[in-house]
Amino acid sequence: MSDIYPPEFRVDPDLPTADLFAVTSVNGKVGMGVKAKVRFQRGRLVAKFTGQLSNQILQHTLQVSPQAHLHDPWFVGLLTHSCAPNCVLDMQRLEIWALADIEPGELLTIDYAVTEDTLHRQFACGCGSSACRKWITGRREPVNEMGRAYLDGLAARKVKRMETRQAKRSATR
Repeated sequence: MSDIYPPEFRVDPDLPTADLFAVTSVNGKVGMGVKAKVRFQRGRLVAKFTGQLSNQILQHTLQVSPQAHLHDPWFVGLLTHSCAPNCVLDMQRLEIWALADIEPGELLTIDYAVTEDTLHRQFACGCGSSACRKWITGRREPVNEMGRAYLDGLAARKVKRMETRQAKRSATR
């Protein structure tokens, strides 16, 4: 059994190990993520997690309370975002629970908007889910200027595609 967390953070024998999870590069845009090495059934505990408490919002922090964030750049802070996640975090018990069956090789995903009032950085979403919101914010923050521009651009491209399809239909009549 090899540890994912540094020795000083191994405070619980139920913390994740490399036998069950792989911390791996996802792609150039996403960065690092966590893949399951074993199957996890929907509704079951996936893992416990730990970290260092901070009053700062950092890239790999998760909100515990309005003033406290848990910094975990080794495991839970690396979970990938999805608008239709396969996991949910219990920030009181520091546990990850499966919202869907998770197969070996599958990325663990959470909805970042559920974990933070304000994100370290808002971003464009490419999760591919039918429920995708396209731009991700914290649960209590408005879309920023960059997000409005991004969403306006998506809307403009959609209108352009619709106009092109309509013109093609009209030309074939």
